[in-house]
Amino acid sequence: MANLEYLKAKTAEYAVVLFRLDKELQALESKKVEHQWLVNYLQGQLKDAQTLHKRLQSIVKIGHARLLSRALPIVHDIEFSTFIINYHYLPALQKESQADLALRKLLLLSAKRCGFFWIKDIAVNLDGPLATLPTPPEAPLIISPPQQAVSLLEMPGLYHELGHDVFQKFKEIAKTLDTVVYSYFHELRQKSGPIAPNQKFERNRKIDEAVQYWDRDRLNEIFCDIFGTFACGAAHYISCVDMGLRSGREPFDVDFGDEHPPLSARVYACYKALTPNQQSEQSVITIRRAWENYTKDYTQEYDFKLICSEALLNLIVEAAISDIHKFLPNSHRYEVPLPGDGQIQEIPLDASLEDILNRAAHILLTCPECYEAWEAKAFKILGFCD
Repeated sequence: MANLEYLKAKTAEYAVVLFRLDKELQALESKKVEHQWLVNYLQGQLKDAQTLHKRLQSIVKIGHARLLSRALPIVHDIEFSTFIINYHYLPALQKESQADLALRKLLLLSAKRCGFFWIKDIAVNLDGPLATLPTPPEAPLIISPPQQAVSLLEMPGLYHELGHDVFQKFKEIAKTLDTVVYSYFHELRQKSGPIAPNQKFERNRKIDEAVQYWDRDRLNEIFCDIFGTFACGAAHYISCVDMGLRSGREPFDVDFGDEHPPLSARVYACYKALTPNQQSEQSVITIRRAWENYTKDYTQEYDFKLICSEALLNLIVEAAISDIHKFLPNSHRYEVPLPGDGQIQEIPLDASLEDILNRAAHILLTCPECYEAWEAKAFKILGFCD
């Protein structure tokens, strides 16, 4: 229980913070017409915090010991209500640039093609490593590197970030994947023949550890890898391999402190999410060879073979794609074939972001000397250049 002096201080502090947030959101309401839904949502969050603040004021004013025990949970709730406004959405909207707006427009169109029927808005902040805040799912905040306004190399990773919004919106996906994991390891436990008691104990301990490894956060990440490839095709797989090669990390390292699965598991899941035609594209074959050449210098330890077996990953990919079809019935899996060599460098004015990213990856891996001039044309069509 916090003491009365501290609670008086927090009450006074929140009065200042909430007044400032109210003033700044009112300013955004008149300036950001395209973000009207999002600004209204944030004002609703602020109103909730203001109601909580009034309760806190009443408790502090009365000052009775029995009431003070209720005050700190109210402080926590105010923090939760104001956090996404203060630290995420407000700075992004206030600093929104033309490049942010251009990428927002592209992502809204991509979300529509992916069947995001619930989307009202997207906020973009080109000021950090790829990440997303899918709260509320109706208007996620996408953070991405500033270089995405001048380069296409990492842009397919945005579809991974859109996947987080799907995972947040449909809680059933986590339950589906959790069931896949549990069933797989339950069956594995039943398969073993006669075994010494001490060996059986150790084997079961490792299996229990593997089940616990695939918690909600890691299922979220592997789902988003699969979704990214489903929605953006070979370009997303190629970008995932590129990420792994650039990282310099061991591809089979099972890090229980990292919410991301091992790189090799992520790359494998992306590859399995490709259609057979995509797997036979020259750019995919080229980048897959590069990955295999990289991984041959590393050893798969027992933990990786158990936790990230291909048999389990195959089941996860199958279940994830099934749920994408189930919950996004109007989603369009990206499987547009690449044009022939004579047309690959042409960019139709009605080309989607997915079209351009897949052409970009193919040109970069098969005709790198042509890439710089081609990408300059692509950015003009995407609306990033005047």
